[in-house]
This record gives sequence, structure tokens and C-alpha cells, in this order.
Amino acid sequence: MLETLHIRDYAIIEDLRVEFESGFNVLTGETGAGKSIVVGALGLALGARASSESIRSGAHKAAVEVVIRLDRLPPGLATLLEELDIPLDDNQLILSRTIAADGRNRALANGRAIPVATLAAIGDELVDLHGQHEHQSLLRPECQIRLLDAYAGVEDAVSEIAGLVGKMNRVAADIKRLESDDRDRARQADFLRHELEEIDAAGLAPGEEEELRERLHLITNAETIHRLASSAYAALYESEGVSAVDVLAEALKNLEELEQIDASFREQAKQVGEARIGMELVAAELRRFTSRMEFDPEEINSLNARLSLISGLKRKFGQDISAILEYRDKAAAALADYENRDARLESLRAEHQRLLALATDKADTLSTARRAAAKKMDRKALDILRSLDMPNARFETNLEPVELGVHGVDRITFMLSANAGEPLKPLRQVASGGEISRIMLALKTVFAEQDTVPTLVFDEIDAGIGGTTARRVSETLAELADRRQVLCITHLAQIAAMAKAHFVVRKQEGENVTTANVNEVSGSDREKEIARLLDGSVSGASLKHAKALLAESR
Repeated sequence: MLETLHIRDYAIIEDLRVEFESGFNVLTGETGAGKSIVVGALGLALGARASSESIRSGAHKAAVEVVIRLDRLPPGLATLLEELDIPLDDNQLILSRTIAADGRNRALANGRAIPVATLAAIGDELVDLHGQHEHQSLLRPECQIRLLDAYAGVEDAVSEIAGLVGKMNRVAADIKRLESDDRDRARQADFLRHELEEIDAAGLAPGEEEELRERLHLITNAETIHRLASSAYAALYESEGVSAVDVLAEALKNLEELEQIDASFREQAKQVGEARIGMELVAAELRRFTSRMEFDPEEINSLNARLSLISGLKRKFGQDISAILEYRDKAAAALADYENRDARLESLRAEHQRLLALATDKADTLSTARRAAAKKMDRKALDILRSLDMPNARFETNLEPVELGVHGVDRITFMLSANAGEPLKPLRQVASGGEISRIMLALKTVFAEQDTVPTLVFDEIDAGIGGTTARRVSETLAELADRRQVLCITHLAQIAAMAKAHFVVRKQEGENVTTANVNEVSGSDREKEIARLLDGSVSGASLKHAKALLAESR
């Protein structure tokens, strides 16, 4: 729901913050007080078209911010926020819009800069502004088909058809690829065969390059390794003077004699004995290493040649042997596709026909269900329209056959004739103002269960109505507000009295400046405002009538 609307330097508003309630909210005020300015500012925060002329006189920029609390996230909005990587903070979404005098626009969603078009897409999921065509979701064809499907309870069938059509399109793309020019296909097949022969001839093995480099390093340093190992062995065992092993042997002998005299030397004797054994083992290993160390100078050339071959293959096919072998597998699969083209094409065409027949059958069944649901929905919408003082209205859901697609085989258009003698027209072509607002109220009531837009704003809904019709409009708005947040701009006391929260817009004129303010009213202040709406002024009679209206609405 819309929690907060904050407006700065917009039209005649200097700095205004309004805290709305859940359920039914109304804005009232004298003609020209600025009610439509408030709605216009709200539209701005939701991505509506902007003009630098709307900046308050003397200011350099206008700014509008809305705080939306999302206890339940509409599916379309959830997808948008995920794509934009915009997290919600405590289930709140803060949208803001700034318009500079030089015409520059800035839009933010939870502090993240976004294009104005993206702001509008987010706004469409959050608020319907009835009275402004660009923010009426029911006017959009994609919304109309979604609502009819929800009303008919066929969303699962639509998802299944979309999945089948997606598979069918992928198969069609494979068919088109295989039906490409034969000469190009033959050339590609020859090229792939050459690549496979080159890779297979190399006989590569995973990890081979590392082993080759290790062996090359060993052979390249063989002379140094042999010299160092031999010197180490000689120092341990074959020194011309006294070897390290001999020194340890003499030390061990002395320590063993000491141990006979003083048992405290037992540990030292043990350690030296272990050191002597370890040294003898090292010496033996060094001797074995030097005795078997052989290398062929030609092996270096062989290793370098092999590494050079691998480097050449890496430049062509991948960064290492694993990548080369992976490329080889893909090339083999592609070659198999080329070589098995005819059989593959026949199989794909059969699969395409199977999917087409299955999807068409399910789409026809879906279309039948839609038509049945549309008749019920049309009757319900018509009943509500007539109760809202539109006795000659006609409403029909037009289902036009189209080529099979992700939505089936129907194009859905909501059609309306508001007055006797007028032809049915798509909703988007219906005149704006109070008439379109009542139409939208009727349809929103029909789709109360299916529609996911959490906040509805009705402007001019009371144009040209009064008496019983006004009462019915107010009751319908209140019923709708049980499921949605509703904000209504009205001149009618019957509608204002039905609201949960009542806000009054007042224009204040100073010596050189005019500003608009909004205040929530309750108690006697609300009674006076209802009285003013009834009679144009506050009198004993109008106050009495206002109190009665408020009492009836509780």
C-alpha cells in the first residue's frame, strides 16, 4: 500500500508530506485547491511524463517520493525487482523522481538509479491511477488477458501452452539451422573433420602437459642434480677425511659408554643413534638415485617438440588440454549433426508437428474456457456498470483468433459502449474523466480476486452523478477497499463519508505566493468538510446532514 507521499517544489506545493491509511482514503477540497496537483505528483513518482514547467516558481527542481509497503509482492513486481537486483528493506519500496529546470530527470528505486521507463514499469505494478491513461493497467492488452485467465482459473493451462510453444520454437530454430545452405554445411563438415583429425592425431591425455614440463625440467638440470646428489652422498659416507656417518658413529660410541656410567645420557644416545640410522638411509637413497640416473640428450628435443605441438593446439582450440578435449567433443557432436542431417531433420519435423498438434489442441480447449468465462464476466461487469448510473452501457470481451503463441490462440480486448447508439470500442479509446473512472471501478470490482495491483486511485469518479448513484459508487468503492487500498478524489459528500481516512486539500494565498497543503481531518473538522461538500457552506442543516451521513457509513 501507499504509505507516504512527499512532494517538494511541485506546482503550488512547497513541501508536503501525506501519510495514507490502508483501505478507503478520500481527498476533498474546493475547486482549484490542488487535488489534481497531488494526483499529478503521485503519477510523477510512478513514471508519468514530466515537464520542467511543473517546477514551483522560484525553485530549481521539483521532487516527489513515495514509500510503498509491500506485505504481499505482486508477481510482476517480484520479477522486475529480481531482474534489477533491487532488494526490499523491511518490505518497503521507496520510489523518487526529481525534475530539474534544465529538463533533466532522475529516478530512484530504493536509492538505486533507474531509467524513467523502468520506474513506470514498477509503478504499473503498484498503483492504478484512474483518470490518467498511462497508469491504468486494465487498458493494457497483456493485463486484460492475464485477468481473464485468472477469472477463468486457467493459469496452469496457459503456462503449459507457453512451455509447449517454447519447445516448439526451439525445435523450429534447429530445423532452420539444419536447412541452411548445403554448400556451407559441406564446407563446415570438412573443416570439423580436419580439426578432429588434428586433435586425435596428437593423442592428448589430461595432465600430460604438466608431466612433460616436470620431466623437461628434471632432464635440463640433470648434470647439476647428479653433482649435488653425489656431493651430498660423499659428505655423508665417502669423505676423504671423516664422513658425517663416521662422526656420528664415534659420537654414538662415546655416548653409549657415558650411558654405562650415567643413565641420564640414555636419551642423548638414543637420539644420536636414530640420527645415524636416518643419515644412513638418506645416503643409501642418494646412492640409488645417482646410480640409476640416466638421460638421453635427444629426449630434451622430443619433449620440446611435444610441448610445442600442445602449444599450437592450445592456440587453436583452448587454454589447456582439458579445454581442447572439450572442444573436440563439441566438434564431434556438430559433425554428427551435419552427417546425420537428413535423419535429424525428419526427427525434428516430426517433433515439431507433435508439439504443434498438442499445443493447438490445448489452446483450443483454453479458448473455449475463456469464452465461457468471458460471458459470465461480461454479465457481472454490466450489472455493476448499470448500478453506477450507466444504464445504456454495453461491455463485451472480444476474443479474436490469432496464430498460436505463448498465450494460446486468442487476442483479448475489453470492449465498451458507454452510451446508447455508440459502437463498442476498446477500453483505451473510451473518453477519459468520470465515465472511464466508473468503468474502471466496475471492472476492478469484477476482478477484485484476480487483480494484484495493491493501490487504486480514482480521480473524477463522481463527475455527473449524485443521489442514489453516488451512494452506490461510494458503497462499491468501500467494498473494493476491503481488498485493496483505495484513494479517491471526490466532490461528493456520500463518497467522502464512506472513507476510513479523510484528507482535505486547501490552497493558501499569501502576498506574493500561493501554496497548497493537505491535512487529515476527523471529528468535528471532518463533519464541517462533509457539510461543505453537501451545501457549499457550513450551516446547522448541513452539519446535521453530515453527521447523519457519517453515522450511516460507520
